[in-house]
Amino acid sequence: MSSELFDNYESEYTSLVDSIRQRLAAVAGTGDVDALDDDGRRATLRAAEREVEEATELAGQMEMELLSLQGPTRSRAAPRVRQYKADVERLRREVRKAANEDGGLGNYDSNRRALLGGRLVDVGAEEAALDTDQRSRLLSGNERLAQGSRRLQQSHRLAMETEAVGSGILTDLRSQREQIVNTRDTLMQADAHLDRSNRTLRTMTRRLMTNKMITTGLVVVGVSLVILILYVKLTR
Repeated sequence: MSSELFDNYESEYTSLVDSIRQRLAAVAGTGDVDALDDDGRRATLRAAEREVEEATELAGQMEMELLSLQGPTRSRAAPRVRQYKADVERLRREVRKAANEDGGLGNYDSNRRALLGGRLVDVGAEEAALDTDQRSRLLSGNERLAQGSRRLQQSHRLAMETEAVGSGILTDLRSQREQIVNTRDTLMQADAHLDRSNRTLRTMTRRLMTNKMITTGLVVVGVSLVILILYVKLTR
């Protein structure tokens, strides 16, 4: 989304720069444009000044958007933004120079009519041009605001999704902790049962050994008695 917004700013900036250069060419009377009278030149220069300010704002917006771009894309875009800022400053100087030069132009009749309040251009046409330019600027500003709002909404949605993922991870961790605790308790119980089983086995082993020894002793005593009885009978 940030790259798309940067591209939109860049496209709008390029259009503005082309328009400024066309206006400067019209004021200078070069290129395939009709010659302008004094009032037309001044109106063109005022429009060029407004577009220079708007281009300056767009260059600043692109510089801010660099912060949200990824590494390779930012590295490629940063030199272009620096060049754009340098270009708009050069255009600003050219517009000011043309405005200063235009201030000394005009013959006696045009100056006299200006002092008397005469107008050489149609007021309605100039106001219509200004209204069109203002509408274009408002539409452009509204579009940038809408794009900013969409970015904020996307950021909010991403934050909510991140929060949900984090909550799910915490829930899983708690569940795993409980499983680990239960497993540890089970192992401790099994260890206790094994200890009791070992003690029981040792007790049974001792009893078996004791019984075996007693049985062996009884057998030995019985055999000895039999031998003794046989000996006594034989010796009589």
